[in-house]
Amino acid sequence: MTEVVTAADADLTTWFAAYRLYTGYAGLLDEQRLDDWLELFTEDCLFRVVSRENEQRGLALALMRCEGVAGLRDRVHAIREVSVYAPRTMRHLVSGLQVTAGPQPGTYRATASFAVLQSLESEHTTLFAAGSYTDVLVRQGEALRFAEKTAVYDGSLVVNSMVFPL
Repeated sequence: MTEVVTAADADLTTWFAAYRLYTGYAGLLDEQRLDDWLELFTEDCLFRVVSRENEQRGLALALMRCEGVAGLRDRVHAIREVSVYAPRTMRHLVSGLQVTAGPQPGTYRATASFAVLQSLESEHTTLFAAGSYTDVLVRQGEALRFAEKTAVYDGSLVVNSMVFPL
């Protein structure tokens, strides 16, 4: 069985670095500071947003898939310059962070639950998506970065269109 590193365990430094990464991730997306958000990923990262059904069946189809920071940068460009959408505020809530040893030395697996709320002008705030993150983290200097970030949303659909990453 893989040992889980939590705030109560000996490796508090690693868990806290992961906590800072996840809270930074949520905050930067909420504030739409997408250029700063890109800095949370390794250059050759993999980013996916996939339904629970597709993930459980091992199907490759993802609602969003970006390979490397270059792919994420293209997505940011599309959000800013190409996509047409109603103005919205997103709020990412993250909880239940767990960190374990990763697939290679010096890497970590991290999981957490998420809920993303959406507020459109003149409308009530709604639950946009809920699910779990399953990620691979690597240390770069004093900080951790996402080498793989997968947001698995629970339902088979998301409310209207997905503009911003989960």
